[in-house]
Amino acid sequence: MAISQRLVDPSREIKVPTSYSWQESYQAALLETNWTKMQERIQTAESEIHKRRLVLSQDHGGTQEERDALVNAMSGLRVLRMDAADWRERQNLK
Repeated sequence: MAISQRLVDPSREIKVPTSYSWQESYQAALLETNWTKMQERIQTAESEIHKRRLVLSQDHGGTQEERDALVNAMSGLRVLRMDAADWRERQNLK
């Protein structure tokens, strides 16, 4: 028996988290702590998401899981955009 056969239990399913090409820019926006850089991060993430949605609409590829993740990511960015706008407004009042 090969070593890999002894170490892997075929009865256990291993679920590997899915990652998408646009996730890195989305996570960068979510994790940004410098409010002055926030707008740029949001715009980059939105651009990457829009590009991916365009590809998916043209070739009908992707999974429903990714399509749902794209919708959720855009919702998250909308909230982040509002928070960034509130921060900028508070800075202008000082």
